[in-house]
Amino acid sequence: MSATLEPVPLQHEGPPDVSLWRVDVSFDASLDAPAFRSLSDEERNRAQRFRRHEDALRFATTRAALRELLAQRSGADARAVRLSVDENGRPRLAASSALDFNVSHAGACGLIAISAARRVGVDIEQCVSTFDWRSIIALTLDPDEAAWIERLAPSQQMAAFYDAWTAKEALVKTTGAGIARGLQHLTVLPREGRCVTLRKAIPDDMRTIAAQWIAAPEGYAACVAWSSTPLAS
Repeated sequence: MSATLEPVPLQHEGPPDVSLWRVDVSFDASLDAPAFRSLSDEERNRAQRFRRHEDALRFATTRAALRELLAQRSGADARAVRLSVDENGRPRLAASSALDFNVSHAGACGLIAISAARRVGVDIEQCVSTFDWRSIIALTLDPDEAAWIERLAPSQQMAAFYDAWTAKEALVKTTGAGIARGLQHLTVLPREGRCVTLRKAIPDDMRTIAAQWIAAPEGYAACVAWSSTPLAS
């Protein structure tokens, strides 16, 4: 079956220069579908190395949609868009700092953020009821956050965990610099509204970063983050 890439623009309350899209993944598609023609040879080989077809399609769909969106912004052909990684392993445009972008995918959804004015980060997670989220609390939550979740009603605990996970992933992906220290060095719970509030000591690399939880499809949690400082010219 063919795949079609139609990114859905998403509303948010962050800076107007931050554009956000959701991409829906069709798991019965083929990697040979015309929608994936824009992928580079390296990207196509990477997709084919995934053991599970679902993982290959998540990557290929999100990357192809990203190429189309970057091409629209730059005026280049989607396949001609050249991507590289920075010193932190964060994907970027190879020949220009005029646009920043970040992607995430989980389940049947991809999430893409692009800005011409600032760095951006996104994360989306599928809230799987069978996933043992407690097994990664030590890698994800500050001890006070873990204690706060334990005081919630059991029906609210998993959602609170995913709120924390997506917010922290989006924050560290904005810079790429804080990943090595783990997510537990950030404190974002308890949640109050859509805006993410960093609590306790704020790391230096996070002092100019803001974030906001965004509406996600049922069964998902998502967050977008951005820097207040402009991109280097």
